Amino acid sequence: MNMNKGRRISASLLAIAMIFSVVLPFAVMPASATLFGDANTDTTIDMRDVTKIARMICWLDPEVDLADANRDDELNVLDIIYTELIILERAPFPGGTLIAGLGRDPGKQYGYGAHPSLTGVYEQLVWIDYDLEPKPMLASRWDVSSDGEVWTFYLRTGVKFHDGTPFNAETAKDNFDRLNAEKPGQLGPLESIDVVGDYAIRFTHSEPFVPFIRQLSWPFMSMISPDAVDAEGKVLEPIGTGPYIVSEYAPDDKLVLVRNEDWWGGMPKLEGMTLRCIPDATSRAISLETGEIDLIIDTGGVLPGYAGTLDANPDIEVLSRLIATSHFVLLNCGKSPFDDPGVREAIQYAIDQETLVDTILEGYGIPGKGPVTPALAEWVNPDIETRYNPNMAEELLTDAGWVDTDGDGVLDRDGQPFEVRLLLHSGLVGRWPYEAISEVIQSELGDLGIDVEIQVLAGGAWSSALGAGEYEMTITPYTVLGPHFMLYDWFNSNGNMNVMRGMSYSNSRVDELTELGKVTMDPGERYQLYHEVQEIVMDEAPMFPIYYEEMINAKRDNVKGFEPHPWFWINWEEIYSTT
Repeated sequence: MNMNKGRRISASLLAIAMIFSVVLPFAVMPASATLFGDANTDTTIDMRDVTKIARMICWLDPEVDLADANRDDELNVLDIIYTELIILERAPFPGGTLIAGLGRDPGKQYGYGAHPSLTGVYEQLVWIDYDLEPKPMLASRWDVSSDGEVWTFYLRTGVKFHDGTPFNAETAKDNFDRLNAEKPGQLGPLESIDVVGDYAIRFTHSEPFVPFIRQLSWPFMSMISPDAVDAEGKVLEPIGTGPYIVSEYAPDDKLVLVRNEDWWGGMPKLEGMTLRCIPDATSRAISLETGEIDLIIDTGGVLPGYAGTLDANPDIEVLSRLIATSHFVLLNCGKSPFDDPGVREAIQYAIDQETLVDTILEGYGIPGKGPVTPALAEWVNPDIETRYNPNMAEELLTDAGWVDTDGDGVLDRDGQPFEVRLLLHSGLVGRWPYEAISEVIQSELGDLGIDVEIQVLAGGAWSSALGAGEYEMTITPYTVLGPHFMLYDWFNSNGNMNVMRGMSYSNSRVDELTELGKVTMDPGERYQLYHEVQEIVMDEAPMFPIYYEEMINAKRDNVKGFEPHPWFWINWEEIYSTT
């Protein structure tokens, strides 16, 4: 670097830089080991670096390459100014690039070309924070009428889509009209969507819809540029408002993103990232150990069996936290033998959740009790406990007429053996230890005389089989943002997951309670409604939790600022690389 030339600066310019710097006496910006501007190499950029650069210019301290903040091969007052601009987020933060591995293709989620919560490409009006509470995103604030039927959202100004199209109430309405046409009912008992100002949009319902604010945070509620949607409402390009822009997408391989320097939330630190789809859990772990990738993200990112090995690597940090995802045994209530509630309850009593968590999950999880995850602790019915009791399971099966009449070790009734298939989704097997869990369930049910055949199906075949009701039992994950999304969606006769997964569960009292739960605004009353639902469905056991997930992610030491989220959002605007 030719720094001598740069030393010939005017005293006036240096004075201007020093005067400018007094407005930042306490500002601190996280930095990287290769971040130009980190003159004192302490991995932060703050006013101490400004002072350090000034001392180098005046020959009071030895030079370091990182003092050349603007990377013009000269050390002068412009480097002081540029460092201050970095601190003020007026100059790009040179946070490098990262490669993240995950077990699914982020470009296939919701048909948008990129999973919003994983990529930062799209945004919604609201998001769910680290305490699982709704907070402003593209809406700066909102209010709801006293009767709970009218919601008004006041949108941020100055927001643009990646193609330069302004985001305002009109574009928001276009998006919600499209979403309502695609997924009727997802916006609640909607009567109208109205633009009530350049940056204000109003939703009017025919009755209260208490889950509405959380519903708006789901990824499929993302705002997309109107120019990226055709006349039929099909999304043609992944153009959102988020901190990152899609640069390249290769299905089932990678998604490449670059920083959106015009993002309304400020300058993201990371210059770009590549999300690699690595379906095999072993390959993900090896790729992290070899440095082929920088971090493993997403729910189901690191299998428990690999956590110890990764944690023993001094260059890798393993991160875990309880998230809002639970893993369930799902039983087909419309098909023998699980059309009998007593038989379903017996299956629940036969499975030892605590041992599964201690052994297969190596403690990364909480044994299942009721249908509501402890991540939503305020909605959990505290009277529900784990139900492992093999003797009770045997008694229930006998009461239902299932006995081993011919001594072959398999229960039978009316001449039919108790034989069932346990279907697994091949993509989910690569993200969670479902095969090992299934083998334990197979053994535990086998001890009772139930013959379980485990079948692994491709994702499409699995979804089709469940949708058509052509299965007996399966294992599935589910992530929720509130009690409604678990208790209504799965246990109401018309719940979308009940229907979509062919569960065929119906209980008139549960229907009544979950319908009331949507419109009851008093939290205490909703609490009682949902407590009763939990008791009923655990007794009738159309599905029951194996465990509540403690998500495991892992990163190499060069990754800074990453914080796992309970709904596995990625705080990409805060992450950066030190290499």
